Amino acid sequence: MLILRRLIFCSILFLIFTTSSCKQPELQSTNERKQREKKLIILTTIAPLYSFTVNITGNLAQVDNLLPSGAGPHEYAFSPADIKKIIESDILIKNGINLETWLDNVMESSGKENLIIVDTSSGTDVINNDPHIWLSPKNAVMQVRNISRALTKEDPEHGETYMENAENYIHRLNALDREIYEEVTNWERKEFVAFHSAFLYFARDYGLKQAAIIQESPEKIPSPKHIADVINTIKAQGINAIFSEPRVSHKIVTSIAKDLNLQVYTLDPMETGAFYPAWYEDTMRANLSVLKKVLNTP
Repeated sequence: MLILRRLIFCSILFLIFTTSSCKQPELQSTNERKQREKKLIILTTIAPLYSFTVNITGNLAQVDNLLPSGAGPHEYAFSPADIKKIIESDILIKNGINLETWLDNVMESSGKENLIIVDTSSGTDVINNDPHIWLSPKNAVMQVRNISRALTKEDPEHGETYMENAENYIHRLNALDREIYEEVTNWERKEFVAFHSAFLYFARDYGLKQAAIIQESPEKIPSPKHIADVINTIKAQGINAIFSEPRVSHKIVTSIAKDLNLQVYTLDPMETGAFYPAWYEDTMRANLSVLKKVLNTP
C-alpha cells in the first residue's frame, strides 16, 4: 500500500513538472508575440503629414494628427488633450521651418523627454523662410523620404516595408507632379493673387508667379497701404480673379473683388483638412482644377 502511494505521489509530481515545463515556453512565446505586435504610436502636426505618414506605415503603426480638423497650425492654442497625445506617443512628425511655433510649449508642458521628433523639412530648398513646402509635390517627395528614414531607424523590424510603401507613394507623387506640370505648361496666364503667402513653392516649380497676397501675415489685418499695393498689382497685370481660402470669410476679399469686378475662387493651402491616405493627392488635384479655371483663359 505504501509503495502504491509513493507511485501515485511520484506520478503527480511528474505531471506537475511536465505541465509547467510545457506552459513556460508557451507563456514566453505569447509575451514575445505581444511585444512584436506592439505598434508605434505616431503623431503628425498637419493633414498633409498625416497623409504622407499613413501611406508609409499602412497598418503597421497607429497614426493620429495632433491638431484637430479645421485647426490651423500658425497660431494654434494647445489643450490638455494634446498633452495626453504627446505623452502616449513614440514619434512626432512636424513640418518645421517655424510652422509649429507653439510646439516647444506643448513639449515643455508634457514633460516627455524621450519623444522622437522628425523635422520633415530637412534637405528642402526653403524660400523666404516660408513653411508651406508641402504645396509642391517635389517637396512632398523629400518629406516622405525623411519620414520613411526616421520610421525605419526607430522600427527596423518593419523598415523594409516602410521603405517599400514610401517608394510606392513617391511613384504616385511623381505622377501627380507630371500631371500638374503638363497641365500648367499650356495655360495662358501665369500670375495670380492668393489670400496669404502659401504658394511660392508651387509657383516656383510650375512656372507661375504669386503676384500679390491679400493677407500679409496669419491672423493680421492688412494695412491700407498693402491693400493699395495689391489693387495696383491687379490692375497693372490685368488679373481677373483672386483667391480666398476655405473657412475664410474676409470683408477685404469681397471689397476688392467688388471694386475691381473680380471673380473670387477658393484655393486650399492645405494647412487643415481630412485625415485619410489619398487626401493630399485629392486636394492638390482640386487646387489644380480651380487654378485652371482662372489661369487657362484668354
